[in-house]
Amino acid sequence: MPKSDSLRKTVMRSLLAIGSQQEAGFYADIFQNLAPEKFALVVIDPKCLKNPLLDALISDLKLLFDLGLTPVLLVGALHRDTTSVRFLSERLCKELERAKINTAKLDCASYQLISDVRRKAKSGRVVVLEMTGVSGGLDLKQLAGRLQPSKIVFLQPSGGFRIGGQRIASINLDQAEAMPSAEQLSSGQQRFVKIVTDLVRDESWVCTYVIVSPLNLLDELFTVGGAGTMLRRGAKIRSASSYKNLSKQKLVKSMETAFGRKLCADYLTRPISHICTESGYRGGAIITELAGLSYLSKFWVAQEAQGEGIGSDIWQAVLKKYPVFFWRSKSDNPFNTWYMKMCEGMQLSGDWRVFWIGLEAPEIPGAVLAAANAPQDFE
Repeated sequence: MPKSDSLRKTVMRSLLAIGSQQEAGFYADIFQNLAPEKFALVVIDPKCLKNPLLDALISDLKLLFDLGLTPVLLVGALHRDTTSVRFLSERLCKELERAKINTAKLDCASYQLISDVRRKAKSGRVVVLEMTGVSGGLDLKQLAGRLQPSKIVFLQPSGGFRIGGQRIASINLDQAEAMPSAEQLSSGQQRFVKIVTDLVRDESWVCTYVIVSPLNLLDELFTVGGAGTMLRRGAKIRSASSYKNLSKQKLVKSMETAFGRKLCADYLTRPISHICTESGYRGGAIITELAGLSYLSKFWVAQEAQGEGIGSDIWQAVLKKYPVFFWRSKSDNPFNTWYMKMCEGMQLSGDWRVFWIGLEAPEIPGAVLAAANAPQDFE
C-alpha cells in the first residue's frame, strides 16, 4: 500500500471518533477537490492561541495537513495590536512546525500577497497570515474577496451560538426574526454577526460562514450536522409542478454529480407531483406519488455546494408543501445521520432505510414495502 494511502486510512480512522467513516470520507473527498487555498480561511480569535485551545487547534491542523488539506490561517482580523499579532502568529508557526506541519508566514500588506498564498498552499504549506493594520494591507473583506474560499471559519472559544443551552446550528441572515437578540449574544458574537453580514453582501462567489471552537472544528468540517453555528443567506428555491420551465440537462447533471451515478434514461419522463430546485441547479427535491402517499423520490445537493445549508432550505420548502411524506436511502448513505434527525420514524428493509414524516401507523407498512420495491432510479 502506498504511504499516502496508508496515512489517509490512519487519519480517517482518527476521524471516526467524530462521525461515521462515510461522512468523513465524503467531506474529505470534497475538500481535496478544491484548490488548496480555497479549502478554508480560518480567522483566529487570540484566545484560541492559548492552551488548552491552542493544543486542540494544532491537533486539528495536523489531521487536516496529513489529509493534504491546507487551510489559510489569519491572525489579527479580530485583534489589531501589531506587536501582539506578530507575537501570536510567530507562536502559532512554531507550534505548527513542532507538529511537523509545513508552514509559510506572510503579512497581509506584502506585495503580491494572493499569488504568494496560492503558490505556498499549492506547495503543501499551511499559510499563516498576519493582519497588522499596516497601511496598504488587505482587510478581511478584501482578503476574502480575493481568495474566495469555500468556507470562512471564525475560531472562537464559545464554539457557536447557544440559547437556553441549545446550540443554534444555522442562522439565515435573510430572516431577521430568526436572529438571536443582542442580549443573547456576547460582544464577540455580536461582532461576528456584524462582520458576516457585511461579508455576505459580496455575491461574486459562494461561501459559508461558521463560528466554531478548536475543540469541535473537525466535527464542523467532517459531519453532516456540524458542530458550530453557520451564518448564511438563504438559497433561492423555485417550486413547480412539472419540469416544463426547467432545464432538464442541468437537472440531470446536478443529480448525477451529487449521487455519482447515471440516472435511468426514463427518469425525467416519470410523473411527478412537485419539484423544488435551487436557482442555480445546485440542489433540489422531487416529490412523486407512491402507494397513494407523497414520496420524496429525490433529494440532493450538488457536491460543490455541500455544507452551504442549501439542503436545509430545500427541505423546509418541501415541508411547507408536504407535511406528510416518506422516502428511502441506501444504508451506507452519509446523509442518513441527518435524515435520522429530520424524520419521525425509520425502518430497515433490505439494502434500504425507509424514513417518514407524518404517516399514521396503519400507513407505515405499506409505505415501507412500496419504497423498498420502487423502481431503480440509476443505471
